[in-house]
Amino acid sequence: MGTGSALYQIMLLLHILAAIIGFGGVITHGFYNARAFRGPARTAGELLDATRGVTNYAHYAIYALFPLGIVLIAVSKDAYGFGDPWVSASFLVWFALVGAAHGAVRPAVATMAQRASALSPDTVLETDPEASAAARKLMIGESATQLLLVIALYLMIWKPGS
Repeated sequence: MGTGSALYQIMLLLHILAAIIGFGGVITHGFYNARAFRGPARTAGELLDATRGVTNYAHYAIYALFPLGIVLIAVSKDAYGFGDPWVSASFLVWFALVGAAHGAVRPAVATMAQRASALSPDTVLETDPEASAAARKLMIGESATQLLLVIALYLMIWKPGS
């Protein structure tokens, strides 16, 4: 088929759209999580619940990137191959992103939401030791996610090794 085919172009559109939705949601929720952490438990819980919902949709879009990328490689004819270094590196980056989301970000937000519901409504979340520990874990996970996004963009734009 090749990179000029309609199927390739549609798959590329879906791949880019999934990246925008997924990473847009993940990056913006970080701002809301930070605001929740510095606010009273009453509003922190509401913000964290809202970001958890948005994050779920963002993660579904990020999950879609992997199969869409596979289809793009498969229909590109011989323009790109699974043995290309940038393709292999991109798959590794994707697995690391999902790992950061499930290993750090999701559990940390869940812990912060749990602490927000357990504290008195006027208690600021950042004064709670458990919430502070979760916020540190969240910061590490979100920082890793953002760094991995930059690496993924580098790989997709410059395609090193091809």
